[in-house]
Amino acid sequence: MIEALDLSATIVRPAYFIQNDLRQEEALLKAGIYGSPIGKKGVSMVDIRDIGEAAAIELVRSEQAATPLGREVYALVGPESLTGEGIAAIWSEALGRGIRHGGDDLVVMEQRTKTMLPAWHALDLRLMFSRYQTEGAVATPDDIERLTKLLGHAPRSYAAFARDAAGQWANG
Repeated sequence: MIEALDLSATIVRPAYFIQNDLRQEEALLKAGIYGSPIGKKGVSMVDIRDIGEAAAIELVRSEQAATPLGREVYALVGPESLTGEGIAAIWSEALGRGIRHGGDDLVVMEQRTKTMLPAWHALDLRLMFSRYQTEGAVATPDDIERLTKLLGHAPRSYAAFARDAAGQWANG
């Protein structure tokens, strides 16, 4: 509709939020498991601080423009393609202990999720992770370059997030 009406707009399309993995604290610290079944295709997770920063930059740019701006679309992504095994390795380093990936079984994930969330939410998560497993959600080099230019710095990495979280949990 935005395109059909030729509206001036900035559209942000954030990837999977890195901070969702803060919910993994208990599994990581007590069981040594990273539990998200994101698969082996890769996901370019984005830090919510980059989402907020990008949105703020674009809101200010729009507010300060003398005339309506053109349409912009930004993929808000992280700088690397992450897999379950890769994330487990990042947590191993950040926590200084062995962390393993819990696997990619979507049925088990949905059953466990239903004990904590409504059934519709568990189904939604299963469908999302299924798509990550079959298609991935990997940023293109152009997506990363464009976001880097907008932010004025590279998007924050998962490893930096994991180090920060591990430090907070240790001081907790």
